[in-house]
Amino acid sequence: MESIQTILFGKTDDTKVQIVRNAVVEGVRYATNMLILWTLTEFVLGKEYLGVSTAIASLLAGLVNYALSSLWVFHKVEKKAEKNLLQFALFTAIGAVGLGINVGITTFLTRQMDVNYLISNTIAQIAVFFFNFFMRKHLVFERKAR
Repeated sequence: MESIQTILFGKTDDTKVQIVRNAVVEGVRYATNMLILWTLTEFVLGKEYLGVSTAIASLLAGLVNYALSSLWVFHKVEKKAEKNLLQFALFTAIGAVGLGINVGITTFLTRQMDVNYLISNTIAQIAVFFFNFFMRKHLVFERKAR
């Protein structure tokens, strides 16, 4: 069993610890996403542009997610810029698929099932949490150097 210090601050390849850390990171991302989504929907774009608001909120929150995932969850910041660029590109591509899932679920639940858009988005983000974590863990942060 790993110590609290290791769980909170140390490098680890333990998937359980990484999931806990990722949950914290996702909490920060979720709060960022919801604040931006709410602001854009209620004060800037309106509900008729819910898809656009959802996309913008998800993309901005994704930047926060990448930084925290690289530095804290997986401790995989590359020394070479081109490797960081590849890492970021893969991270973003997986996020784009997650974004599609998020927008699809949010829009479907809101428009077809008449669920409040904030609740719809919460449901979508729970699904995307697991998709993004496992895809990023295996395709981005566990890639062997070539």
